[in-house]
Amino acid sequence: MSNDGLHQLLLPLDERNLAHVLSAVAFAALTSRSPDARPGESTCWWDERGFVLKTALGQAALFGAADEFVRSVRWVPGIGGKEQGTFAAAGEVGSNPFISLADDGRANSPFKTFAANQNPADHLLNQQRDRLKPPNPSDQWLSQLETGISSWGFDSRVGSHAYDLGFSSNEEGSDKLDPIYPAIELLSIAAASFFASVQAWQSGENAAGYSIWTQPISVSLVSYAVAGRLGGLPARRYHVKNHGGSYGSGAGFKFFPEATLQS
Repeated sequence: MSNDGLHQLLLPLDERNLAHVLSAVAFAALTSRSPDARPGESTCWWDERGFVLKTALGQAALFGAADEFVRSVRWVPGIGGKEQGTFAAAGEVGSNPFISLADDGRANSPFKTFAANQNPADHLLNQQRDRLKPPNPSDQWLSQLETGISSWGFDSRVGSHAYDLGFSSNEEGSDKLDPIYPAIELLSIAAASFFASVQAWQSGENAAGYSIWTQPISVSLVSYAVAGRLGGLPARRYHVKNHGGSYGSGAGFKFFPEATLQS
């Protein structure tokens, strides 16, 4: 702890991994909502080691708050396809990151990666929450690993053993071996639904872009910084496009590989 009473937490998140970037957004947002965090003094930034958060909350308290929030997230189905609906959590209603707000008529956003027959609650959210272990000890919470459940497709580590060879793990038959990180899965969908306007990240068909800043900013500004909406803030710009291996452009299952640095 520094002389100002704030902890400098280094979270092992990779700025090239979309799920990790969304998880960082979630941590910043939860910090900004906690009076115990002294949010007016809390700052965050990225460096070569990961995501740095300077706040009055210790790691155990931060992960405890995150665990409580993601366990409260639920899917409220709408009318139409399985992707129609919205997320709700802890007395608030979020947004639907699977619906495009682009003015070109596209119905789905790049963040809709699951198949048409998959239910966001039964096949994704509930399975991930059931496998999530509490943050005791907290230093293992983000890295906990499971197999045999589905992913939102944001984590570039999931399915890459097959996708990198040109076919999906579902087609290859090893999807039950895909490494799934429940805490990262739940944090990333929470960020996409409650803490970041991910529709504004859309940069083309099946593609998104985001910014990584390297100077400390207030946690309350993170949603603007990651979307590249803070003028004058030095940042690295990344581009990432989802794909589904041999399924082609109409792939039923898609995922985001590692993002590419643009500038």
